[in-house]
Amino acid sequence: MKRISTPESKPWNTLKWLAIITLLSAFSQVTLGGYVRSSESGLGCPDWPLCHGQLIPPFEFHTLVEYSHRLNASLLMVFVGTLSLLCWFRFREEKIVIRLAGAALGLVLCVAVLGGITVLTELVWWIRLIHLSLAELLIGSVTAIVGLTFYTNKSSSLDTKGIATPNWRKKLWVISVGLFLLIISGSYMVGAGAGSACSTWPLCRGDLFPGGAIYAIHMGHRYIAGLMVLIAAFIVWSFIKNDGHIPAVKRVSMTLIHSLLLQIVLGAILVWGGFNPALKTIHLALATLVWIATIYMVSCITQYKPAYSKDK
Repeated sequence: MKRISTPESKPWNTLKWLAIITLLSAFSQVTLGGYVRSSESGLGCPDWPLCHGQLIPPFEFHTLVEYSHRLNASLLMVFVGTLSLLCWFRFREEKIVIRLAGAALGLVLCVAVLGGITVLTELVWWIRLIHLSLAELLIGSVTAIVGLTFYTNKSSSLDTKGIATPNWRKKLWVISVGLFLLIISGSYMVGAGAGSACSTWPLCRGDLFPGGAIYAIHMGHRYIAGLMVLIAAFIVWSFIKNDGHIPAVKRVSMTLIHSLLLQIVLGAILVWGGFNPALKTIHLALATLVWIATIYMVSCITQYKPAYSKDK
């Protein structure tokens, strides 16, 4: 891929910081959305795009929570639009950057439209599920751009042998798809009304497999989480064992597994804390951080050439 500049050049630095700011805004948007949901403020603004028919809504708690979510969404659209324009005018020959920026622009527009539909349909659960899914994909696109700005053209100077982990591309796909489905399963659990079905942890009502659909949905999310911890641990161990001598690979791998383990602990605290709305918000925020760590890991490792031809 032809380079129009190096990662240390001014255009790349501009792209890096704009991508970081955009990512922070996107992360804030998902976190605010989680608080809107957990505090039951989704209909704080019952209309869209205005709020109670006004640009400046009444100063009421639920209204302000929902309105802050909308304001940040508007700011996020500005950041994503600016990021896309920068990539188009300054990095047109960087095909992967252009594709990621284009994906981010399309996703942020879809998320905005779905946000309005969510309000107009009075918070239909499956629309909220799609809304969160697209928001997480948006975060993934921006995170990948951030990763590229930090590691592009640097891998060759760090290691000339390439990634030696067997089937490393497949492992990255497995961990990415698996952790995305874990987040979505949590949203489905809440949407299905099973978010607080099991008030004990790790068992539910004293059983590993409690009867009743609502309990099965809740425990299903826990089982997916447990399975992903095992899968992630195996994949991370595989990368560290074979490529731990590469500082970047070891760093991002350890960050991912530690954040995932912290998320499991927080899930238990959420149950023991009686499903406090603030803890629910933190749980979603940390899940999003796990997703960011995953995509950052992918964008970092894929900058290295494979050591074996079968991994090309």
